[in-house]
Amino acid sequence: MRYRNMEKYLFLAGALFLFVVFLPGCASATKKEKIQFGAWVTYWDFEGGMSFAQKEEPLLRDIYFFAVALNPEGRPFLVKTDRPSKKSIAQIRSLNRKPWMTVVNDVHSQDGSYLLKDADVIHIMLKDPEKRNTHRKEIVRLAVSEGFLGVDIDYENLLAEDKDLFTLFIRELSEDLKKEAIQLSVTVQPKKGPSRAVGPGAADWAELCRTVDRLQIMLYNLHNGKTDPGPMATLTWIEQVWRYAQKECGAEKLVPILKVSGMLWGPEGVKGIHFEEAMLLAQEHRSGIQRNPDGLSPYFQHSSGEKQHTVYFEDARSLGEKVSLLESLGCRRLLFWSLGKQDPALFSELQSLQF
Repeated sequence: MRYRNMEKYLFLAGALFLFVVFLPGCASATKKEKIQFGAWVTYWDFEGGMSFAQKEEPLLRDIYFFAVALNPEGRPFLVKTDRPSKKSIAQIRSLNRKPWMTVVNDVHSQDGSYLLKDADVIHIMLKDPEKRNTHRKEIVRLAVSEGFLGVDIDYENLLAEDKDLFTLFIRELSEDLKKEAIQLSVTVQPKKGPSRAVGPGAADWAELCRTVDRLQIMLYNLHNGKTDPGPMATLTWIEQVWRYAQKECGAEKLVPILKVSGMLWGPEGVKGIHFEEAMLLAQEHRSGIQRNPDGLSPYFQHSSGEKQHTVYFEDARSLGEKVSLLESLGCRRLLFWSLGKQDPALFSELQSLQF
């Protein structure tokens, strides 16, 4: 009897030990992991973007400087801003955040003209090993000299036939950057499956994910200058793109990008519109703001004589819906394009989603 009681006490003591030692670890493992946010600061709204980048320290962990374009020969160069680049980068690093250098295939000429998302200049560079090598070296040199901790390649509207060469270029650039302890991300245009289209067809997501630290997917412009009016993104479309991305890549490397602005469609064409511009326009024309049921993006219409205009844009509520969806799909990092003209309530909304 005495030994049976001893066995009982030993069992209870062991159970108590397991409860004290292991249960807290299980609780912490199931604790909600906070999303790490980041955003771009553009050279055309540099002061506005930097003011938010510094102010929203608790939420923004990655700051992408949309700062490097190409000259007509395809050589990367730092676009001038109102503030010294090194000083701004040092400020971001002092706040314990990571500054990234985005290189975009916008070609700037000396006469002040520019060509956005030029596929030809990249095509010429990719097919020539010597030019490809020079291009990579210039990118690494800029990143090191300016103090960036990451490089982001944002080459859009590339030819589908350049897919393999683009993958090779990214693989080579990754090796170059690793020698300098600099991370690499590639920003790609969205697709819901295999594609041969200009832009999406040039990015082999599966192969890129084997090389890069982050594959960043533009989850916006579902509706644009080539389509009828509609939201920048719907929840249904976002999930379709993201499911395909997860199939192609490991989830830990995927980073979604949400757009904080919108577009105005009218007889004169289509143009981008910021949150404050949209709100002022709705007030001016006394237009009632409605919401698209698939993602709650706000929109309204107004008439000027016989001219009909339609505006779709994003606000804190609609972006919060998209963030919540992506979080439920396993997203742990998320970026915004871009800082400076978003709904002022956005960061309060994001803060509320974190708890």
